[in-house]
Amino acid sequence: MKPRTILHTIETAGPGGAETVVLNLATRLDPRRFRSIALLPSESWLGEKLKSSGVPTFFAESGRWWDLRLPRAMAKLIRKEKVDLVHSHLPDQNFYSCVAGRMTECKAVVTYHGPVELSDARRLKGMIKLWAVRNSAAAVVVVCDYVGEMLKEIGFPAEKIVRIYNGIGLARFEGTPGGRLRRELGLRNGSKLVGMVANVRPSKGYEYFMRAARQVCAADARACFVAVGDIDEELAQPLWKLRDELAIGDRIRFLGFREDIPEILKDLDVFVLSSTAEGFPLVTLEAMAAGKPVVVTRCGGPQEVVEDGRTGYMVPPADAEALAEKITELLGAPERAAELGARARRKIEDEFSVEEMIARYEELYGRVLGA
Repeated sequence: MKPRTILHTIETAGPGGAETVVLNLATRLDPRRFRSIALLPSESWLGEKLKSSGVPTFFAESGRWWDLRLPRAMAKLIRKEKVDLVHSHLPDQNFYSCVAGRMTECKAVVTYHGPVELSDARRLKGMIKLWAVRNSAAAVVVVCDYVGEMLKEIGFPAEKIVRIYNGIGLARFEGTPGGRLRRELGLRNGSKLVGMVANVRPSKGYEYFMRAARQVCAADARACFVAVGDIDEELAQPLWKLRDELAIGDRIRFLGFREDIPEILKDLDVFVLSSTAEGFPLVTLEAMAAGKPVVVTRCGGPQEVVEDGRTGYMVPPADAEALAEKITELLGAPERAAELGARARRKIEDEFSVEEMIARYEELYGRVLGA
């Protein structure tokens, strides 16, 4: 049978967790069953990754959410490439994909990655977009049950919602050499390194990470903190001001976007995610796959992967003191930290591999297409 063509599309170009899921899907689907092409708003990180992997990649963007140029461009591409199914990610693109699907009678599968994407669900614009998706999408994928429950509360039928957890490739975290980040930072022997990997965005809770860092550093002179992720300079200005107010400029480093996440995680003593709202963060899976003890917030999806006290610690969101308490505890008890990290690694191996994620999406595509 001729492979069915899947159009993967997303409203952002990364780097980020949702974009990484798109990259994994477009490059890892069984080529005997599926042919992948992609439509993005711009080249950027994801476009470069897809093109270097041999995925035919096209570009189109819209000025405003009601701008019909994008769904028209999508419809043209669907007809030209004989697309069998559109798979979109994030709220605006989910809306556009359903409009284009109606225009071409092409089936659409959409994915919502986090609660932030539903923040305007009660406003007119959000209601219109969600109505279109609710009534047009063949299936609505959520990356955690938390987001699924949110969709049900705003009227999405349960039978249309499919939960597929994100997964990661474990091979990247096996045999990774350590020491490079510590040398880069000029850390001395005996230093303790706490890190967070997240783009600088309001929902990531960097304010609480920094306030916790101040408390931990006051309790342990050997503690140092590092933050890795794309930096929006406008959003970061309050953080630079807070860093000065807390007087921790010599104890915390913001490194910006990095590709060497496995090597960075290898050098951490504790991984932290201080988000105030999350779907199913890939970086938490990555830290667990690296065998690191994690301290994350109960802010949505994280509680569906981290078992508090068994594979990591969970604390309330927007609570710097609780973050600091658990970080300090782990830094002072390396055996306990290693035990949590080992259990975390086993959990990822058993439940959250990228192969399992791909298999679930392939099953869904086949069901929607009637294969």
